Amino acid sequence: MDITHLPSQEHIVVRHVAVSEPLQWLKLGWQDLKRAPADAMFYGAAFVLMGYLLNTYFNYAPEYMITLAALFLLAGPFMAIGLYDIARQLEAFNGGRIRLAHSMAAWRVNLPGFTLYAALLAVMVFGWFRVSLLMFALFYEGSVPTLEVLVANAFTQENIGFLVAWFGTGFFFAAAVFSLSVCAIPMLLDKEVDTITAMVMSVQAVYHNVLTMLIWAAIIVALTAIGFATQFVGLLLITPLIGLSSWHAYRALITYER
Repeated sequence: MDITHLPSQEHIVVRHVAVSEPLQWLKLGWQDLKRAPADAMFYGAAFVLMGYLLNTYFNYAPEYMITLAALFLLAGPFMAIGLYDIARQLEAFNGGRIRLAHSMAAWRVNLPGFTLYAALLAVMVFGWFRVSLLMFALFYEGSVPTLEVLVANAFTQENIGFLVAWFGTGFFFAAAVFSLSVCAIPMLLDKEVDTITAMVMSVQAVYHNVLTMLIWAAIIVALTAIGFATQFVGLLLITPLIGLSSWHAYRALITYER
């Protein structure tokens, strides 16, 4: 059990949870979604809109389309702050009226912490963007096919090397962002804690619950893939469900003692 200190004299405690816990988080997230459907799906609609914008503007430039789709996953936790606040409001007021405007400005409760996190995330996202474009340039020698052709020939022998390199690099970036953010962002919203402390505790929560967090990450990826496969329409429900459930994941993984 790992402990660190907050200025408020509270100690952050990382808990060990069972591998079955992610299903409970989804159940609690679904209950929250049913209690505040309009507020939660407001954010779902924003994710759907972003999906359509990606599809519209980058359909004929797959090196950008695929890269930005991955960035969609990388930046998701930060973009879901409003959903975390909705879950927090439901928790605090026990089903009272949710204030959507409050959730939209929730980042202001810890402006320094969220600002630094955004800067660090931007560095990682830019790094992934550049590495991804470099791989497209190296493997396709400056002549990138359309998205349809790329998908149709994805598993041909000529493309195996590209797939291994691209997904391997993407996994590294995604794992890093997931580990640094899964508990850090809810913690920054919940407590007056600095960014580095929140990130360190998030990594420790993943480290001490590796199998459980692998299952949770796989669930998030699978649900998001379903959302993309439904022409982004499924994201209307899926992204709020993931965001609300992630708040309960944070609550299960992190506790505070005086």
